[in-house]
Parts: sequence; C-alpha cells; structure tokens
Amino acid sequence: MKKYFDLINDKELLTIFSNAVKIPSINPPGKEKKMCEYVENLLKTNDIEYEKVMVEQDRYDIVARIRGKSNENSIIFTGHMDVVPVSDEEMKRWNYDPFSATIKDGFLYGRGSSDMKSGLISAIYAMIVLKRNNIIPPNDIILVATIDEENYMKGSKALLNSKLISDAKYLVVCEPTDLKICNKGKGRTWADVYVKGKTAHGSQAGVGENAIYLAIRLIEKIKNTNFDEYSSEDNGNSFWRTLAINAGVEPQVVPDKCTFTVDARLSVGHETTKVWEKLEELIDQVKSEVSDFDASYEIIDERHSWHTSEENNLIRLVKKGLDSINEKCELDIFAGSTDASVLIKNSLIPVIIGPGDLSVVHRENECIKIEQLYKACRLYMSMMITSIV
Repeated sequence: MKKYFDLINDKELLTIFSNAVKIPSINPPGKEKKMCEYVENLLKTNDIEYEKVMVEQDRYDIVARIRGKSNENSIIFTGHMDVVPVSDEEMKRWNYDPFSATIKDGFLYGRGSSDMKSGLISAIYAMIVLKRNNIIPPNDIILVATIDEENYMKGSKALLNSKLISDAKYLVVCEPTDLKICNKGKGRTWADVYVKGKTAHGSQAGVGENAIYLAIRLIEKIKNTNFDEYSSEDNGNSFWRTLAINAGVEPQVVPDKCTFTVDARLSVGHETTKVWEKLEELIDQVKSEVSDFDASYEIIDERHSWHTSEENNLIRLVKKGLDSINEKCELDIFAGSTDASVLIKNSLIPVIIGPGDLSVVHRENECIKIEQLYKACRLYMSMMITSIV
C-alpha cells in the first residue's frame, strides 16, 4: 500500500483543502455555488467524469465516477459542500477570520474545516491521485457532493432513485468522526406545533384566550416527558426539546396563535412515528384539562436511524484501511443526522468515518488537525483500491 500512498502530495492536498475552506458556502441561505464550481473545476482539470444534478437555481449536487473493473459493489463517498453561518456574536469569539484557513500549530482553522470540507476534499483528492496514475479500482468509485445538508437535505433528497447512483451498494459518509468507525447513526425528526387562542384587546383583563399561555401548558409537558425506554449505552439517548417559538399579532392584542418547534434526536432503533404518537397523547392530556384547547402539528422532516453490522463487508473494508495507516479501530455512534439518513432509502449500506472532531463544529474556532487530513486521504485511497469482497 505504501507505493500508492507515496503518490499523494500532501502539500498539494493541503492547498486544495485550504482554498475550499476559504469559500464561504454558507447555508442557509444556500450560497454553495462557488464551492460547487470549485469542486467541478477539480474534477474537470483531472479528467474525472461527473454530472451536475440541479436542485434549485445556482444550487446543484455533483456526482462523479471513476470506473473500476466491476460496478457490482460500487462505493459512494459523500460529503456536503455547505457550511453553517457564522453569527455576529460568534464572530467575536473567533481568533481568526473563519474563512481565512489560518494554519497554526499543526491545525487549520476555519468554518467547514471539520464539517466537512476536510472529508470531502480528502475523498476527491484520493480520486484525483487514482485518475492521474491510471489506477483502476476493483469497483466503481462514486463521489456524491451535496448541497443543503446543513438545512433540509434537499441535495441528498434530489438523488433518491437517481440512475447516477442506482448501481451503488455501499455508502461512505466522510463526516467528522475523529477517524472512528460510526456503524450506527441516530435519527432525527422535528415539527411545527400550532396552538390556537382567541384575540382580545390587551387592556381587557381576563378577556380572550392567550395562545402563549395555552402553548406553555403543552411545552411544559414536552419538557417533562422523556424517552428513557428507547435510550441505552449501545444505541444512544433519545430526547426532544422546544427550540423556537413565535406568537403575537401586535403588542396590544392577545395572541390567537402560537407556533413552536419541537426537535427530537433519536437513539438507534427509535422510530420517528413514536415521537408524534407521544405528542398526540400530550395534546389530549391538555385537552382534558382545557376543554377548548386546540393544537395541531406539521412534521417538517423525518430522518431514520440506521445500523450496519460490524461483520458487514463495508466495515471490514474500513478496518483494513485503518490498519494500512496504522490507526486503531474504534466503533462509535454518530450523534448528528447526515445525508446517510436520506440516501439509505436507496438501499445503500452506510458507514460514517472522516477527519475532524464533531465537538468543535458549528462553533467558534472550528479546526482540523492537518495530520488527520492526510490520514483520511490515505484511508479513503486504501478503501478505493482494495476489493470489498
């Protein structure tokens, strides 16, 4: 394997990665276009075949492929091109410009450095090295670079049932895991809840039905309801929270509508339907206490958990790759939701493994240990050129 690793130019890899971090592909509101063009140029310059999948105006996925000796066990390496915004308050806590890709003490700092341009660029560069050196992998290698992962996952949803990936069997999600093997992924679902009241003039005490107060009744029940029966050390914890609230016509009017968002993070095996069954129970409880209580909800998204057996050929392949870079093998659960929760609907077998630490993402001074970028590229290359069966 060393002769293949010697083909990797770490300096070039770091330059390509640094330039990617400097692109502010912030989402929302969906400013991935320059990053899409950057990825396109890398593929085009290195004669790697690819297609664009339009999702919205100026927003598109990129699906690239290196043909192998067979397409029976094609492997997708996927990463998203968008990064979360940097708020004004967060900006004050950064030690460097978040889009400067500043290097200090062996780390590169920048928004998206861990989440997840390091993983995406590592996979792309591994493919570039294969193409440049005319190395034919045993199976087709497919790159899927998506938009909108940080929001509604419109990018991965646009690829459901796509012929571009219909022959793929395995899915490697290059999200930050500190190079641990995440063979389990937690689920997530959220909904907007609508509580109705009755308007009245704010000066009239006791008149009207204040939708805020009615919503608080339901919110308190949500706050005091847990999902301990679904939680375990092996499969992670399930919990839900109210994360946003909005109400009011104007300050002088008793509000007749209050909307709040409930976000649930689910342990492996906890079905999303069970969350909303529980919410309906709580709504009925409030109705028994307040006769004219009126609440409804709209499910915004459902992202299912998944589990890939440690004995699966994909996990075996990852372990071989880690052995080739002298990295220990550790199994873990990925706490966040990823494009895997969407793409597994194509009957793909997933694993999440990539450079970076999830604990430093979506916050000030996000960074990546540069040595781990180099290791990830070698890991992916090893997986690309090793037969999976």
